[in-house]
Parts: sequence; structure tokens; C-alpha cells
Amino acid sequence: MIIDNIIVIIVAIILITYLSINYVKKNAPVNLLLIAICSFSLGVYLPVVFYSVQLRLRFQIPLGIGIFVLPCIVAILQYNNISFGKNLLYKRAEKYYNNKKFTKCISTLQKLINKDGRKSENLYLLSKCFYEIKEYTQAKEMLYEVIQKDENNADAYFTLGSILEKEDDIESAIDMYRKCIELDPLFYDAYEVLGILIAGQGDYESAEELYKKAMDYHAESYELLYNLAMIQLELGKTDEAEKNLELALVINPNINEAIYSLGNIKLLKGDYKEALKLYNEITKSESYGLKAYYKIAIIYVTKNEFDKAMGIIEYLINQDKSYIDIIENEFIFNAMRSRIDSFLKNRKEIENLEIQSEQAEIEYRKKTRKNWFGRDKENKEEENSILYDDIDITRTGFRAEENENNN
Repeated sequence: MIIDNIIVIIVAIILITYLSINYVKKNAPVNLLLIAICSFSLGVYLPVVFYSVQLRLRFQIPLGIGIFVLPCIVAILQYNNISFGKNLLYKRAEKYYNNKKFTKCISTLQKLINKDGRKSENLYLLSKCFYEIKEYTQAKEMLYEVIQKDENNADAYFTLGSILEKEDDIESAIDMYRKCIELDPLFYDAYEVLGILIAGQGDYESAEELYKKAMDYHAESYELLYNLAMIQLELGKTDEAEKNLELALVINPNINEAIYSLGNIKLLKGDYKEALKLYNEITKSESYGLKAYYKIAIIYVTKNEFDKAMGIIEYLINQDKSYIDIIENEFIFNAMRSRIDSFLKNRKEIENLEIQSEQAEIEYRKKTRKNWFGRDKENKEEENSILYDDIDITRTGFRAEENENNN
């Protein structure tokens, strides 16, 4: 019996010591409460043992829980790095991150790392915070550490690839994106970005192969279909590009880029009716409207419908003068070059007249103002005040200046 009591006392002292060390080492505030409970229970237990007091069962159970059960459970959890406090901190950090409160998220994660150690999940979330606030150097350092601790973290490879891409280290970025896809074949964003980077290096065959592989996992992605079609156009695979653009527009009929590109293919193939239909769909687009009108003008010229073509050309030039050079350098418009030149000549004459008119009006205003302010003081005093109301204010600016001085 004495040996059992001694063992209980030794175990209690060991638990109190372990919890005290963890409180200092891992900053676990809950340990203070457990140390207090265990110490109090041990303080009660010692005189009971010393004086051989027989306690009833209802007193023995809470005493045993306070001395041994609770401290032992928490010690085991902390030994295995399991802590409810840590989980709460991580959840709080995630909430800050999702609400774009990155500074608070960083502060919370740093507390968590001090308590929980430099675990990969903590470091990865912290690296994402630094990425969001554009502290790319710190984010990159942490991501390399995350990868060392967890080589299967596809998200870490993707984020690291994004940073390397921003630093123009394209080769390294491509390696990171490839590793990301290798770990997670369903990683959509990695396919999209990787294909663009590979195509940017001129390796269209590899980019096409990559996008085809991506379509095996993301068959309903109109973005990937569009990207694949653009690569195939670069490779001269017009029929395949046309098919993929049509599929993309089935999924999302409002992709102006796809409509314009498909219209170009129809135009190239001589399907003017379908091309006109497609171009007319995007004439109101801010980005593609004028481009579509230009292609429509080409179709009308090709069909010898010069009146319609001329109407489109006049509209284009009135909207954007840069189309003057474009149209003048386009061989296909030679069939109606005289009409275009006549229009441009008349337009230039009108512009010159407008300029001359504006200059004449400016000179008249200057002269009127000079005559008014150049009058003798005596003549001004003799003028009837009612004359001031008859002055054309917009011409002389006199009233405006007078009101400003008064104000």
C-alpha cells in the first residue's frame, strides 16, 4: 500500500514537472490550470496518506482525476503535439486569411509557430499571407522550407511557381508547375498557367499536349478549350482549332475572344455568311467591336459590296484614326482605293475648315477682349451700366473673371 502511494506521488510530481516544462517551452496557458489542479489534489492526497485517512469513493474519484487522469491525458496529447489550443489558433488564422486580414493572420501564425513548431501547414499558410502582401522573398523562403518538410504539397509548388514567374525565372517556374501537376493531376490552375508559359517559349507542341491532357480532367473548361485552340492555330491545325472554339462557345456563348477567333477561321475558309454572323455578335464589344467591323469591311470588299464596305470604313475611321494607316496598307482595299482616297481627302478638307474656324473664333475672342479692356477709363465711366448685361460673357470672359475676384 505504501509503495502504491509513493508511486502515485512520484507520477504526480513527474506530470507537474512535464506540464511546467511544456508551459515554458510551448507557451501552453492551459497547463497552468492543470498544474494548479494537480498540485492541489496532491496537497490533499499527501496528508491523507500520511495520516492513513480512509476516504469515501466519491472523494477518491475526483482526487484521482486531479492527481493522475487529467494531467496524464494532457501530457500524452502534448507529447504527440496535439493541442486544442493550437487547433483554435490555426482556425483563427484561417479565418483572418479568408477575410483578407493578412497582418492579423501573420501575427496569429507566428504565435502558433512558437507554440507548435515550424510545421509545414503553419508555414504554408504564413507564406500565403506574405504572398498576398507582396513580400515575395519571405514567402519564397518559407515555401522552400514547406517543400523540404512535405514534398507532396502541390499547393506549395504552385505558389512557389507563381513567385518565380513574377521574378521572371520562367524555367524554374515551369519546373514548379510541372511538379504541381505531377502531384495533383487535377490541379486546374497549374495546367492553365503552365500551358501559357510553355507556349510563350515557342514550344507549341508541348503546350498542345499539356492542354489535351488537362481536358481529360476538365472537359467542361471553356478557358482550356480556348487556349488549346489558340495553340492549334499557331501549329496550323485550323480544323481542330475550329472544333475546340465551337465547343468552348457551346459551354459559354459569351467569350468574345473565341467568337472573334472563330470568325477569323470562317473568313479564312471563305464561309462569309457564318463569319459575318459571328462578327456582328461582338460589334458592341469594347475590346473587339472595331476589330469586328474591320473584318466585316474586308468581307464586303471581297464580295464586291463596295457601298456597304465604304459605310463600315467611314465608321471605323471616324471612331479611330489609326485605321487610316491600316486600311491604306491593306492590299484587299485596292479594289475601292479611289473611293477611300476621295473620302479621306474630303474628310481632311472638312478638318482643315474646322481648324480654321476654331482659329478664327479664338482670334475674334482675343480681339474683342483687347478692345474692351483697351478702352479709356473716361469712356468706361460714361457707359450706361445696362450695357454690361449685353456683353457676350462666353466670348469675353469678363463676368467670369469679375465673379472670381469678388469671391
